Amino acid sequence: MKIFSHVAMLLALCAGNMAMWGQISRTVSFDLNSRHETNFCLGANTNEFTLTIDTKLESIDSLQAYDISIRYNPNKIRIVAALRTGTISNQIPQANFFFKNPEKGLTEVIGYTGLGKNSPNLIGEGALVALRGEWIDSKCPDTTNVSIAFFDPGFEFGIGPRYVVIDSNVLISNRVNDTIETKAIIGGDKVISDTISYDQTSKAYLITNTLSLGKSSANDTIYMYHINTDSMKVKSVQIDSLHNLIFTKDDEKVSFRKIQKGVIGFAKMTYEVNIHTMNDTSIHTLTTFTKSSRCDCSIEMDSARNEIELFRMKKPDTVISSVLETKETDIQCIEYYDILGRFIESDCPNNESTKAIKRRRAFRLGNDFIQYIDSK
Repeated sequence: MKIFSHVAMLLALCAGNMAMWGQISRTVSFDLNSRHETNFCLGANTNEFTLTIDTKLESIDSLQAYDISIRYNPNKIRIVAALRTGTISNQIPQANFFFKNPEKGLTEVIGYTGLGKNSPNLIGEGALVALRGEWIDSKCPDTTNVSIAFFDPGFEFGIGPRYVVIDSNVLISNRVNDTIETKAIIGGDKVISDTISYDQTSKAYLITNTLSLGKSSANDTIYMYHINTDSMKVKSVQIDSLHNLIFTKDDEKVSFRKIQKGVIGFAKMTYEVNIHTMNDTSIHTLTTFTKSSRCDCSIEMDSARNEIELFRMKKPDTVISSVLETKETDIQCIEYYDILGRFIESDCPNNESTKAIKRRRAFRLGNDFIQYIDSK
């Protein structure tokens, strides 16, 4: 078949309209591109991709045949078919369209519109031809390079030179760009400013983070790690709420796994942390971050930083209480009464400062005679 197809294409190239020899030349470009057919991460059951060789052809270009070879890494992908439907090559009869893999990692496509001077020209804008490929391992994120190893365009004979520009390389990936559907997002970044007493060396805090997992179906297991430092230790992790997730915990991480694929997952957790410091001013950071298994759609992971700033209070001034000792005084005063016990007068001061003065009671007869009622 290879000999026949090459001879047929040669005939297509040699036959033509000699009257068009003076046609004005122009540049024709051919670009190798890739197109994703499905999104495996959102639950597609296929590992397929499509390569296209894109161009813009007018009748004046007079392209009637081509011979194209595509080189690729056979350990990562395989090309399984060449497609005419929906491309410019749909103008080529099926009998004149050939696809083969002559060796591992090489695909060849040959097509021509016909034989002889009445062969039609290929006209149109878009894919000249398409190639259907498959990823050998679609579960793991991967990229690979595909290139045009050989391209021989067959223009109508006698139209003059044609300048051909070929963009011959393309990097393909088995994952679409990350969107909200494929990301793991941590919420809860915050800065806490607080004080610590002058004689305090440790203090405990509760810090809350959230984890949101997009509905990427292959995003089954995410590991939420936390980092202990010399001054901050995570004592425990409490799971406060869950949606479409189950979890397990160990010393350095919490593992989350979806219950239902293709559905958003959410978790809210509280970290009990203990800070140890002897400094007057200190900053302590709790860092949390996500990781996934090697074969996971959530290419873009996330992290959060929670900072606690501590300022030590000054030691208060020492106050020495002065105790004024009062010595009981021997000062006395006398209250005078008549023989019937009625109060006559007193020589005791009548104010609060005399409470410590000892008072005596006495009878008075006339101006001179005094008899003390109480003993001294």
